[in-house]
Amino acid sequence: VGRMKFRSSYGQNLLQHSREVANLCATMASELGLNAKVAKRAGLLHDIGKIGIPDGILKYQGPLNETQWEEMKRHTEVGYRIALATPGLKKVANYILSHHEHYDGSGYPKGLSGDKIPLLNRIMSVADSFDAMTNDRVYKKAMSKEEAFLELKNCSGSQFDPKIVDLFISENSDLGGGSFISNK
Repeated sequence: VGRMKFRSSYGQNLLQHSREVANLCATMASELGLNAKVAKRAGLLHDIGKIGIPDGILKYQGPLNETQWEEMKRHTEVGYRIALATPGLKKVANYILSHHEHYDGSGYPKGLSGDKIPLLNRIMSVADSFDAMTNDRVYKKAMSKEEAFLELKNCSGSQFDPKIVDLFISENSDLGGGSFISNK
């Protein structure tokens, strides 16, 4: 994890992003009766495979071309192999592998869809995307929380599980109850 703070395709560093995703995952998992400790560890390590992706791709300041995108997509499998080879991380290996699966089956690496995607990964997808949208990246400025909620809603049913999106927004909007989102 120490190397993650130096690897960055974000305005924030990779470790900071991973910590925020971990906290969001743990809170939502707990709300849904899942193991918050496993969720937090999986969220923290979801992008660990990016340590195997060249800096030129991670820090690229425009849209990735097809070759670059294929290389970037490898981070899920690289992370999966790292977790499998590391004592104490085998429990989260499949979550690392599947964190870019989309609800409609258009994600990667396996093209899983709907309930075939582990619930924790459906949570992680929303948490990861929300944090990515609401923080500056080298290739784009951050959205407001409200703009990110709208984007989550727009991608509900395709990229994201609609139930997870609804829960996330209801818990984090000004009209909702508690909040999964830390005050940055």
